[in-house]
Amino acid sequence: MSLAVRITLLRQLTRVDLARFGPKLAEALVTRSHQVKIRRSFVPRRTAAADDAVALYRRLVQDRPGRHEVGLARALVAQGSVPDDSTVGSALAQGREAIGYVEDATDRDGLVVLAAAQLMVAMQLRSDAPRDALPLADQARETWLRCAPLGARERVELARSLTVLGYCRAVLGEPAEALAAREEAVELFRRLPLWKRLKYMPARLEAMSGLADSLASHRRFAEALTLATGAREDLTYMSRVEPLRFRPTLGNLLFVIARCHLGLREQDAAVAAVEEAVGHYRWLAKHDPVRYQPRLVVALRTLAGTLKALGLYEKAAWATSEAEAMESR
Repeated sequence: MSLAVRITLLRQLTRVDLARFGPKLAEALVTRSHQVKIRRSFVPRRTAAADDAVALYRRLVQDRPGRHEVGLARALVAQGSVPDDSTVGSALAQGREAIGYVEDATDRDGLVVLAAAQLMVAMQLRSDAPRDALPLADQARETWLRCAPLGARERVELARSLTVLGYCRAVLGEPAEALAAREEAVELFRRLPLWKRLKYMPARLEAMSGLADSLASHRRFAEALTLATGAREDLTYMSRVEPLRFRPTLGNLLFVIARCHLGLREQDAAVAAVEEAVGHYRWLAKHDPVRYQPRLVVALRTLAGTLKALGLYEKAAWATSEAEAMESR
């Protein structure tokens, strides 16, 4: 029986017996919020399924307190994880509410939901508040380890926790710890079967980009460039399919590639990589100025710094002027 048919039948049965069929319907809706394709045209379906699951679990918790809180937490995580246009604030609220329901869990089901909620909140916080995200990412890693043995999807979630942990440690000036976390994340992806690596390509590419950044920070430029070149090919292809989703990661990776070329004294290749990164951020800023115009400013200043370091002062001045003009708007 297809999931859509199952949901339709369970909706009818739930009207007759909420206590018996409501949890089954809510879990089917959570599954739908994960399974529907991630293309933008499918986002409303994912959002609707997650919203329905949360509303249904709230009814179940109200009717029978103490029995369905783990399910409600799972639905809240699904609701906050849907790639829709909701604000970061709402996703944080959903994640924190979910943590509140399962923070004292000792059974595996509760621990899995707790780890997912901790990771979701950490991912929302990492860019603007890495100090707040760091302990949550570390807690998510520890919680996933408590859930062992882990299935393939759970190993991916553990790797994602390590990726966020590595990012936060790098931003906060802990390069050795960042490198260790990122190496562990990439190794987890390498151990997955090929078809699983393809299925979870976005998370794998983010982990590879992070590791390349840490290797470059440790002046292991040749290793970093080899790793980054492989990730660049995949990201370039995926950016054509889902540009809003993959161009930010590609832009960040191109800056790492530029650092590697500079470290290897390949100046022309470094400038080309930075200019390509700026091109991606121009496109992103055009399509989502609120989110990406500040990143374009950073990209332009990075380009200016690279050009200045190579003695190309006139070009560097043009990039700086453009960045300043954007900041003054």
